[in-house]
Amino acid sequence: ATLGGMVIDGRRAVAAATPGKVATVMQALAAGNSVLALLWGSTLGCAAALALLLKQKILDLDTAMATVVEGMKDVVEPIIVLALAWALGGIIGAAGTADFIAAALTRGGLPAWALPASTSLLAYLISFATGSSFGTMGILFPLVGPLAWTLGGGDQKLLTHCFGAVLGGSLFGNVFSPIADTTILTQLATKVPLTDHVRTAGPYALLVGGLCLVLGDVGVGLGLFPPVVGLGLIVAAQTAALRVFGKRS
Repeated sequence: ATLGGMVIDGRRAVAAATPGKVATVMQALAAGNSVLALLWGSTLGCAAALALLLKQKILDLDTAMATVVEGMKDVVEPIIVLALAWALGGIIGAAGTADFIAAALTRGGLPAWALPASTSLLAYLISFATGSSFGTMGILFPLVGPLAWTLGGGDQKLLTHCFGAVLGGSLFGNVFSPIADTTILTQLATKVPLTDHVRTAGPYALLVGGLCLVLGDVGVGLGLFPPVVGLGLIVAAQTAALRVFGKRS
């Protein structure tokens, strides 16, 4: 439903901007309103679940609606975090923070090859401290985009590398940050203490994050090898580390 909503909304937007033009699926996805499509998808999913529960007489109407309300309570906090992240991104853009940081780092002599690694480190720290991947993306994307474009002199490969560093690094904190929603939900589902989950998941996240930083961001950034070779080296290093240090349960 979400994908279909994005395609429909995107084609409508393209048709309004260019009358008579039939947009392709990719053009429609690029022009579509993802937030509106997500609302459509969640609403239709909720309605379908309610219809199935009532038709099969698994729940009565009162119990089903009470369950919907309880489910909405669980998503209020992530919605607030995401809204605040969007607000922070808007403030950053209005204040010209991205241009200021780009100028400061350019004057400071930061080499372009070091930007992906610096971006990953920032994403690691912010995602762990906030426990929100979307919040980290909302903070870093408006900063890293103009910065990569400026330092790289319009190099699209550097821009793509930095965006990948934002996406990958933003997920780092979700794995084992004690305040991440995914960590809390995992603890609730598995019934294990939160500290035990953080302690056991941390080494895996640190291993993957460290290898990606060294072999992916630094190695590829320096031009020592192409991205595909870097990916292969990371997988090989992870496999070797698990064989050497891993224990069978």
